[in-house]
Amino acid sequence: MTERIVSPLDLRTMRSLIALGSIAFATTCLHSQQSPTPAAAPATAATTDLPTLVYDVASIHKFKPDGGPMIFYTKTNPDGLAISHIQIKSLVGLAYGVNDYQVTGSPEWASSDMYDVSAKMDEPAMEALGALSPEQKDLVRQRMAQTLLADRFKLAVHHETKQFPIYALVVAKGGPKLHESKPDDDYKNGLKGFDGQAGGKGMMQMRSDSGGFLITTQAFSMDRLAAQLSGQLNSHVQNHTGMAGTYDFTLRFSMNDSVDASASDPSVPSLFTALQDQLGLKLESTKGPVDVIVIDHVERPSEN
Repeated sequence: MTERIVSPLDLRTMRSLIALGSIAFATTCLHSQQSPTPAAAPATAATTDLPTLVYDVASIHKFKPDGGPMIFYTKTNPDGLAISHIQIKSLVGLAYGVNDYQVTGSPEWASSDMYDVSAKMDEPAMEALGALSPEQKDLVRQRMAQTLLADRFKLAVHHETKQFPIYALVVAKGGPKLHESKPDDDYKNGLKGFDGQAGGKGMMQMRSDSGGFLITTQAFSMDRLAAQLSGQLNSHVQNHTGMAGTYDFTLRFSMNDSVDASASDPSVPSLFTALQDQLGLKLESTKGPVDVIVIDHVERPSEN
C-alpha cells in the first residue's frame, strides 16, 4: 500500500502514475513512500508467521463529484490508511497487491462507483506492525485491507492462475549497472517520507515533470522493481534477473512507455531504453502464469 496522488491529467498518464505508486503529481512535485510488495508471493515461514492485525475503526463514504479537480490518493500512515476517490475494483487490487487487469468478476458498479476510505489501528497493532521489516509490513497491511473489504463490502474472492503475455526482467548484455546497498546502512540521511522522517530501506521516491519521471530508490529489490514496472506497462513483469540483493539506483525515463515511440523530450529515453542503458537490465516479451483475483461476491457498503 503506497501513496499516490494525481491531479487532473489525461487518463493514460493517470494510469501510469497510479500504477507506479509512490508518486505526487501537480505539475512538478515530490513525495515518497514504500513501493508495493509483488503479488502472490509463495508462502514461507517468514510470511505465515506474521501477526494477524485488524483496523480498530474504519470510515467509508461514497464519493460525490462536486465539479472540482479529481484527486486520487492512497496513503499509509503509522496508525492506518486513507484512500480517496477509488473504485472497488482498484481497492481490491491494492488489497491483494495486483493490478486492475488481474481483478475479474466484478459487477459494473464496482468499476464506476468511487469511495473515500479511512481506517486506523490501535496502539498494540501499531507496535506489532512497527517491529516488522518493510516487506512484512506490506504483507500485513494487505491482509488488513483484505479483512476490511470482507467486513464492510462482504467481499469474497478466489485465486486463479492464467497464462498472459508478460515481460521477463533480465540482466542485459554487459551485466547490471546497479549499486548494491550496504546491509548496515540505516539510511538516516536518505530519502524522506511525508512526515519528513528518514524512510529507511525499501523506499522509492519519484519526481515528475513534462519530460518524464526520475525514480530514486534505496535498498530496493528486483522483485519490487518488477512490481513497479508491471503497473507502468499495464502488463505483468516477472523478475528473472537472479539478483537476490537490494540496490540503490536512479532511473530517468519518458512518460511514453512504448518500445519504439520517441519520447516527448528527445533527451529522455523510453522506459525500455532507460532500463538497459542506465541499469543494465532488459525487458523481454514472453508468456507466463499470472495470479488473477476473481470476485465471487461484493456488496455496496453501509456508510458511516
